[in-house]
Amino acid sequence: TSVHWHGILLPNGMDGVSWADPTHIPVGKTYVYEFQMKHSGTFWYHS
Repeated sequence: TSVHWHGILLPNGMDGVSWADPTHIPVGKTYVYEFQMKHSGTFWYHS
């Protein structure tokens, strides 16, 4: 599993693009995404 964000400017490694994302979350494991928001707004994401 990975999380893909829309409208948020993030490094490629945190954007949930399957071929560029090192944060694939294995079954039964967790991962905490931590980043500073550079702008406010309404955004959406999906896994």
